[in-house]
Amino acid sequence: MPKIYVNTDNSNSKAKIYEAGKMGKSAAAAEQKMQDVVTALVAKEPDFVSDKSAVGKGYTIRIKVTNATTAAGTTTYTVHPEIVRFPSGVGKGGKGEFMVSTLVKDLEIQIQGHSEDMLLDAVDDATQKIMKKCFPLMRVDMTKR
Repeated sequence: MPKIYVNTDNSNSKAKIYEAGKMGKSAAAAEQKMQDVVTALVAKEPDFVSDKSAVGKGYTIRIKVTNATTAAGTTTYTVHPEIVRFPSGVGKGGKGEFMVSTLVKDLEIQIQGHSEDMLLDAVDDATQKIMKKCFPLMRVDMTKR
């Protein structure tokens, strides 16, 4: 069985994979951290690859910061993961995306103060948790394709 491709290309501003706009001035750094963590974890899995030379059937793991609230000096960010089959498929309505059921709940990141280093550490940790749950789901889904 060929390796499972994981799309990590976040360069298309109209179809971003990693979105952290709710993190204000740290958004670009948080998006880069998400991409770096996903790429590094994919590289450690023997049956996955993110190298564009191996593009085939695979997945895009979208990670989006959907909410930010501040109370008593603590900011809470909600992080929403999605697994989408790659490349897009063709159905009755034309070309589109097929979502994979994740059963992964949104994660919350809580940061006290305004330290970007603390924020990026929390983004790193949340992304690792997401990926740990996504690998088995992608393996199972790939057997159905």
